[in-house]
Amino acid sequence: MKTTFERGVRAEESAQLYLERKGYTLISARYKTPHGEIDLLMRDGDTIVAVEVKYRKYESDSLECITPRQQKRIENALLYYLSEHNINESGENSSLLRFDVVLLSAGTQLTHIENAW
Repeated sequence: MKTTFERGVRAEESAQLYLERKGYTLISARYKTPHGEIDLLMRDGDTIVAVEVKYRKYESDSLECITPRQQKRIENALLYYLSEHNINESGENSSLLRFDVVLLSAGTQLTHIENAW
């Protein structure tokens, strides 16, 4: 029997492979900052995408787990990444930003929500 941590890592790996097949490029997996962690940090063309991955038995349970507090934590972690890599939203070294969610549920159901918030 897998632990919750192991199921989470496996879900992140599945989400990464799915997004790479869609043409995304991995910047970092499990990117840790003082503000929290971004499950997958990816690039979709000129856009930097912070991807939150959720695995639950039922898809509806996965979506309910992404609270406004968690969204703010991910936003702060992305701002930290941008400042560490001298990237801004306009001018020199600019990039577009987006927050996506990948939901996985039992039976390998996968749902990708672009621009989730």
